[in-house]
Amino acid sequence: MKMYYLDFSTSNKNKRYQYLFYIYISVLFIFLCENAQAEFIISLRSPEAINDQRESYNSELIALALEKTKSEYGNYTIHNIPPMNTARSIFSLETDVYKNLLVELSYEEELERDKNLTYINFPIHLGIVGYRICFANPRIHESLKSIQSVGDLKKFSIGQGLSWADTKVLRHNGFHVIEIGNYESLFKMTIAGRIDLFCRGANELFNEYLSHKYMGDLHYDQSFAIRYTLPRFYYLNKKNVLAKERIEKGLIAAYKDGSLQKIWLKHFLSGVELANLKKRKIFTIENPLIKSLPKDYNQYFYDPLKN
Repeated sequence: MKMYYLDFSTSNKNKRYQYLFYIYISVLFIFLCENAQAEFIISLRSPEAINDQRESYNSELIALALEKTKSEYGNYTIHNIPPMNTARSIFSLETDVYKNLLVELSYEEELERDKNLTYINFPIHLGIVGYRICFANPRIHESLKSIQSVGDLKKFSIGQGLSWADTKVLRHNGFHVIEIGNYESLFKMTIAGRIDLFCRGANELFNEYLSHKYMGDLHYDQSFAIRYTLPRFYYLNKKNVLAKERIEKGLIAAYKDGSLQKIWLKHFLSGVELANLKKRKIFTIENPLIKSLPKDYNQYFYDPLKN
């Protein structure tokens, strides 16, 4: 077997340094490539409370999008940042304090215009959140059955989270809205009668009912639904161009091959079926926030009244 040795004699000094330099560059290149792949980080919010299940769908959906694009973009890591409400989340996006932070938000033009944000052009919940069914103050539960119009509904107060787009939609349509900073408090205030209605997406209410009924006399109305077009997107800081490109590609690829719909069905179908929308009175109101939004999101919408 032949043995090979480096010649460290003075006459070969330059060749020796050149050889060592090439080894150093090669090792450094491999390290940087592997590290670059490992350092593609996406940040997601942690739930606001133990019973808050809203982020579980997001976590699974983003992981799916990242897997769909792994061969093109490489490895990834999902970091869960501390819990925060919508107002705090928007501030965190604007200041770009977390790497590639994604936050689920209903579309508002001012988020791009005034907050330096952009959105991934895919409606996360396939539009189902635009059908709103409501938790109700126990003392008005029976009287809600006689509601016949949007005007009748305006007699009741509606609780919403701080900085939720729904507040602007409802106020634009003449409703009395009370904003609450804490998600869990919305359930407590409804039970206590401090707000009359707390309206949720048809895909959200039943999971939330099961996880919060321990609080006491928690009721939900079974007679009507409020409908307004409410596309929700993942928002991120405009600086995070690569993250936007990758997640958007991944979500569309997952929709085309049906894997996204499987996750949607797993999380939401039972709740949507229990909402029984076909047998409810549907009161449609306008969403003024989407007037300038291109309507290409419609192609991904699920229509519960036809399915």
